[in-house]
Amino acid sequence: MAEQGANEELLWGIHPVLELLRLQPRKVREIMVQQHKGGRKLQEIIDLAQQQGIKVRFLPAQRFPGTAQQNHQGVMARVAPVATTSLDDLLSDLRQEEHPIVVALDLIQDPHNLGAIIRSAAAAGACGVIMTKDRSAPLNATAAKAAAGAMAHVKLCLVTNLAAALETLKEKGFWVYGAAGEARQSLYRTRFSGPVCLVVGGEGKGIRPLIREHCDVIVSIPMAGTLNSLNASVAAGIILFEMVRQRRSGL
Repeated sequence: MAEQGANEELLWGIHPVLELLRLQPRKVREIMVQQHKGGRKLQEIIDLAQQQGIKVRFLPAQRFPGTAQQNHQGVMARVAPVATTSLDDLLSDLRQEEHPIVVALDLIQDPHNLGAIIRSAAAAGACGVIMTKDRSAPLNATAAKAAAGAMAHVKLCLVTNLAAALETLKEKGFWVYGAAGEARQSLYRTRFSGPVCLVVGGEGKGIRPLIREHCDVIVSIPMAGTLNSLNASVAAGIILFEMVRQRRSGL
């Protein structure tokens, strides 16, 4: 969500706006719809907003806030800032989960990657995504658009010190797995059981050495082609769904 001030942000795109209206309508302050735009999903947004008593404005394209490069799909919303949680509150919520999955991001700086990872995490049933307060991609509209509504389905936790956060998770019984292309241990020869945390490194250098020291196991994804690495969000998705496969297979 592109920042509009201390207490106001923008969210754009049909899926992100629709999911927020379905799950957290109180966060939506106003809906803006492009004139002469139609479609079933867009009408559903208008209907939901009106049912919730949320103001709907119809604007010509040239009066939409933001930039021309934003693929707003004919709808924008003024919303409260993205809700985040503390590590203590996240761990408190996880007490109710039998085998929780958490994703920790080590300096992911591309908001498209951030959003895509959040989307994969939510789809895989992860309970939370942990990221650093500094030097990480912002939880803005670009990330929200890539997440396609997933930000409303998973807890987002901001921490000052990721290494300390990983140690806290380990104290609570989590096994911490780092993803690195050069690791000798294959993802498919690794058993992911019990509470697990997957650490995904930044787009350029991967997981920082200090963070590696706090991982119990470093795993890689076997490659059949000439490339030896994957986009951070793609790698996260592959590993997360291997965890899901193992759990559903009873491994």
